[in-house]
Amino acid sequence: MQYRKLPKGAEQISVLGIGTSSIQASGEEEIEKIVDAAIENGINFFDMASSEAKPFAVYGHAIKGRRDKVYFQIHFGANYETGAYGWTTNPDTVKRSVDWQMKALQTDYIDFGFIHCIDEPADLRSIEQAGIIRYIEELKEKGVVRHIGLSSHTPELVSRVMDMGILDMLMFSINPAYDYADAADYETDSYAIGSVAERMELYRCCETEGVGISVMKAFSGGQLLDAKTSPFGRALTEYQCIQYALDKPGALTVLSDVRSM
Repeated sequence: MQYRKLPKGAEQISVLGIGTSSIQASGEEEIEKIVDAAIENGINFFDMASSEAKPFAVYGHAIKGRRDKVYFQIHFGANYETGAYGWTTNPDTVKRSVDWQMKALQTDYIDFGFIHCIDEPADLRSIEQAGIIRYIEELKEKGVVRHIGLSSHTPELVSRVMDMGILDMLMFSINPAYDYADAADYETDSYAIGSVAERMELYRCCETEGVGISVMKAFSGGQLLDAKTSPFGRALTEYQCIQYALDKPGALTVLSDVRSM
């Protein structure tokens, strides 16, 4: 496994990470095997923006006794009260959700506390007015949160949060379809936000400002892996997509969703 150092920290982050949006399709035993195999093969970075509540307790059991070997991205705004993923800016709900996530993961600290899914100006206003950003900063001051991050698909909004000077990590969608949406005639995809120039400038800015990038949607939801759905008229390989993302300035790790061993 290769590792890249977090610019504003000592953490050495594996270039391959694991996402959780699809892993709930497996049974609990299978999920634990996936986590075990990942750790044994040097993967240490796990994003916890899960589609369901199910994986959290399994992850907590799987990492018991080796919490120091993994880094978790935990999202302030992801809500699992119903058992399925929900998005919220209610401060009390956010606090309950984060407390629940930590208990399920059997951890008393958060490696990366993320401002979750800020894609529209109204989203940022809601988070600021609700005091969510200040709450994450307070937890960082107490040592509960080690680093502050942001997940977004919108370069302009990322730039606005970066101007606050609080970010150590950004979760952003990087793939050739999104980056070259105009050339690939991919404008219908709601996540392909920003021009080629805007997106490339964001990556360079992250590198300059010392904000690491954890990459989501490297395969464009699997569309790039199938010639029928790829905007380029041909299928790319997983390796091509991963390397494409890792070649971008600021990129530290690519979070691939998995469904089974």
